[in-house]
Amino acid sequence: MSHQSIFSRLAGLGDNAMAFLSRRLGTRAYYFLAALFSLFVLADFAYFHKIGLMERRIFDLLVSHRLHQVAPDPEIVIVDIDEASLNALAKDYGRWPWPRQVIAEWVEGVERQQPKAIVFDILFSDADVFNPNSEAYFNNTIAATDNTFFPMLRLGRQNDALSQIRPSMLPWLAPLPGVTQRDDTLAVVLPRFQAAIDSGRIGTHQVEPDKDSVIRRYPVYLEHAGWMIPSLPQRLADKLGFAHSSRQPSNDDFLINWRGKAFSYKYVSFGDVYLDFLKKNRQRSADEFTGKIVILGSTAPSLFDIKATPTGKIFPGVEILATALDNYKHGDALRELHPGITLVISLVFIWGMAVALVRKTSVDLFDQVFACVQFLFAGVSWLVLNVSLYYVDMSAPITFGLLYFTVARLYNTLGRHWLEGQPLDRGLPSTDDKYLLLVLAISQDTRRESGKDGQCALADGIERLIGSSTAGASKVSRLVESPGLLREMFAGTMLIYWLSNAADAIAAASEDADRMRSCLEQEFPDSGLSLVRHEGTLNAGEDWKTAGRSIVLAALGHHGG
Repeated sequence: MSHQSIFSRLAGLGDNAMAFLSRRLGTRAYYFLAALFSLFVLADFAYFHKIGLMERRIFDLLVSHRLHQVAPDPEIVIVDIDEASLNALAKDYGRWPWPRQVIAEWVEGVERQQPKAIVFDILFSDADVFNPNSEAYFNNTIAATDNTFFPMLRLGRQNDALSQIRPSMLPWLAPLPGVTQRDDTLAVVLPRFQAAIDSGRIGTHQVEPDKDSVIRRYPVYLEHAGWMIPSLPQRLADKLGFAHSSRQPSNDDFLINWRGKAFSYKYVSFGDVYLDFLKKNRQRSADEFTGKIVILGSTAPSLFDIKATPTGKIFPGVEILATALDNYKHGDALRELHPGITLVISLVFIWGMAVALVRKTSVDLFDQVFACVQFLFAGVSWLVLNVSLYYVDMSAPITFGLLYFTVARLYNTLGRHWLEGQPLDRGLPSTDDKYLLLVLAISQDTRRESGKDGQCALADGIERLIGSSTAGASKVSRLVESPGLLREMFAGTMLIYWLSNAADAIAAASEDADRMRSCLEQEFPDSGLSLVRHEGTLNAGEDWKTAGRSIVLAALGHHGG
């Protein structure tokens, strides 16, 4: 079988399917599509969550185009182990990692200025086997502080069976309310310093990107065997007693309220600070870190702590931690509406379009309203994000609405094309039946109407009547294809037809034609309408162009007379 033959068969199947839908369902197909899409919406909300890609893109767009970005907290300072620091200390201490005593001496220098907290974004997991005294010095330095905070790393759950650490060994874990706690082994990488573990000022600093590798959320805690493993920002908030406690994140994670593009916070180079601490005559301010939250991290490319965020594809990991701490301190992490609200909005939008299409709303008006509603959804999300701490996720109404609109408009266009293209192109079925062809010719005297607006109103009225027909009314819109005087003569003429071969169908077609004529006369009493009905019998198997021509011409002839 040739490709051309296959395509012809497929086209025939599609044509038959459209004929079936157009004839059998008519405008009721829009309700069928709405019910089908409603099932898709419910399934996606409950199980598949495939709409998330659009949600993430819309969120990124809105966040990066806010009218006003919240300014970074000036009391959060990042001490950066940058490339300049690595080069400055390489001569005396080599490249990274440096002996732990270097970090300890830096802690001592910062502590003398009485900072609010020193937060490490560096995981000290491995022993410095070549400098045991340096290890001990660092441990003793930590033990003498009450405001140093350290990260830990939660490994994959598949590693839990290999671990010897249990929740009972970590007294700073909190029980998850309403859940029975178990002492199952937990795979975590803790700081190797006992003073840090004993202090309990430990939390996870890992963030999980979405499927597109972009960081948008920060975990509040991780769950294990009924226990909550706090994040580092959560642990800091607990210890420092941040205000706005009623506005702190209450879920297991939260949308980060970004402060702008990368490097929006105050950065100082570790090398500059540390080397200044070693001088007798210091050049830097003696209260540079007083009352500050000081975060030690790295932006050096060789240390690979670079992430992607909605505000930049290259974003330092230490600044993500800083932003999360900032959100906790000010209680302004972004909040989300319950997903059930957007579910309801999606369903109402879809069924609203279905009702409008069934009621034969003008196609142009339908398209314009749909576009306006789509912009309205996006505008509401953007406006709410600019004036509040809420992110209204309209991705589901926008996406599912667009999909329904596309399919419904495609059906509308193809169905209308099928119905309007049938009368002069097809033959009747090869049976012994006789067919009744009933024609209603409609014309408007444009001299008695206000031009194009009046013609559009009449066209919309006819569309509604055809849509409500239960007897299979169809329309011929391209009555005369050839240009010239003949086409101008019939420019304002429309033919509505019914084709029936069963007794009850013939009676229904006749009643439908009378009803349509009566409705048009009542709805447009002053529009100069001329309505002529004509009918005739066709034998099965005859060509429309031959058998139906005389009936059509008779209707037009009476119409013209």
